[in-house]
Amino acid sequence: MFLAKNLWIIEDMEDLQPIYHHIFDSSEFNLQFITSFEEFKNSYMSGKTHPDLIIADIMLEDGHFFKLLNESDMTLNTPYMVISSFDDIETLRSAYQAGAIDFLLKPFNQNEIRVKVERHLINIEEKIHKVSKSLDALNLDLSQFTNKEIKIIESFNMNEEKTLHRNEIVKGIWKNIAIHPNTLDVHIYNLRKKLKVFDYGIKAIGNGLFKFIELVPKEMAPKTG
Repeated sequence: MFLAKNLWIIEDMEDLQPIYHHIFDSSEFNLQFITSFEEFKNSYMSGKTHPDLIIADIMLEDGHFFKLLNESDMTLNTPYMVISSFDDIETLRSAYQAGAIDFLLKPFNQNEIRVKVERHLINIEEKIHKVSKSLDALNLDLSQFTNKEIKIIESFNMNEEKTLHRNEIVKGIWKNIAIHPNTLDVHIYNLRKKLKVFDYGIKAIGNGLFKFIELVPKEMAPKTG
């Protein structure tokens, strides 16, 4: 890792902060400690700084992490790992169903958490690179699209057939957030209008499936020059 990664740690046990500093060297990681979910929500939604990865204790004094995500209007786009002293099967299931990329049990092994964080950051970088390359090939002016619209386009282009079920799109974009049934349809409608300018479209092909298509196949496009 050449650039220091921004690691947000949501943990109300402040005596753990020196341990985290010991595990994650300051030359490789910028640590930001957050001691309440309300503080996390305000910091994340302000957008002033962007975490590359979040480590969240499931239960803090002001609530439950998954309950926060379910009941708030925030959409968590940053990958996150969770830590808990509970390892019952329902806690584990809930963590992964809510979108966590890993689960760590307290008291955690320092070497294990360091290696897992490094591995996840590498995977995140590889995915970002792959997505960026995929979007570059479309030659879109991304400034014309909202963040959620870009993520919907990314979802299609990460799929080999460029075909997704509406439930896959909703789960991928909104994750644990309950949305109105028409929310996706509104986004698809707006996307179709914007994509048409670039000769792309999203076609409903039945049974809740959508396909990202070229309106003018490249081999049929008029040659210039």
